[in-house]
Amino acid sequence: MKAKVDYQKTEDLFDLKNKITLIFGIGGIGSNFARAFAENGTKLIAADIDEKALQQLKEDLETQNLKVETYKMDVTKKSDIEAVVNKVVKEFGGIDVFINTSGIAINQKAVEFREEDVDRILDINLKGTILGCQLVGQAMVKQGKGKIINIGSIGGHMTHTLGSMPYAASKAGVHQVTRSFAGELAKDGVNVNAIAPSWVNTPMMKGKSKSYYESISKNTPFGRMLYPEELIGTAIFLATDSSNFITGQTIFVDGGWSTVKPAA
Repeated sequence: MKAKVDYQKTEDLFDLKNKITLIFGIGGIGSNFARAFAENGTKLIAADIDEKALQQLKEDLETQNLKVETYKMDVTKKSDIEAVVNKVVKEFGGIDVFINTSGIAINQKAVEFREEDVDRILDINLKGTILGCQLVGQAMVKQGKGKIINIGSIGGHMTHTLGSMPYAASKAGVHQVTRSFAGELAKDGVNVNAIAPSWVNTPMMKGKSKSYYESISKNTPFGRMLYPEELIGTAIFLATDSSNFITGQTIFVDGGWSTVKPAA
C-alpha cells in the first residue's frame, strides 16, 4: 500500500534533499534536469554514451560547488544499464528517482525511412526506456519505493509533424510502457509517469527552416517553443512526495498545442 503523505508545507512536499537521482541522457533536457536536481540537494548520478558531454556536465556543476557521479553507458545495451544500476545501488544504497531522457529524432518521409534508422530510433527511444524501467524498477521494488519519470512527446499522442514516423511511434510506445510499468509496480510503492513536451529549444531543433519555426509559434497558443528549463517544475513534482498518488500518467507540457486547434 502506498504511504499517505500527511505534511502540508511546500518545502516538505517538494523536497529533493539527499534523494538519489539517476538520469539517463544529458542532452538539452537531461542536462537541465541534472543541474536543477543538483541545485536542489539531490545526490546526482548521470549516464550517457557521450563521455565528453559527461565531463562537461561535471565541470559545469563543479563551478557551482555541485557534484555528479558519471558513467558512460549505451542505453540500448542491457548489460551497460545493469552495470550502472548495480554500481549506483552499491555506492549510494538505492535509487529514489530515475529520469530517462535518452532519445533521438531523424526526419524522413514515412515510406522512405531506412531500416537502420528505424531500428536506431526504436532502440534508443523505446527499447532503452523499457530496459531502464525494468532494471531500475527491480531495484526500486526491492526497496519498496521510487519514482520513475520517462520523457514522451506530443508526437506520441498525435501527429505533431510530418517526416517523423518512427520517432512518433517510439514515443507512443513510451507512453504505453509508462502505463504498463505503473500498473505492475504500484503494489511495490513505485510511481511511474511520463512528461510529454512539445518542441523543445534544444540542439535537436537546430537547422530547421524559418517557416518550420514560424509554424510552431503560430500553432502554439503561447506563441513560441518550449525551453528545457520549463520542464523542471513538472519533473520535480513527479519526483517528490507532492505526486505520491499519481501514477501511469503522461503530463503534456506543450503550451496548449495539443488541445487548441482553432479554425481561424
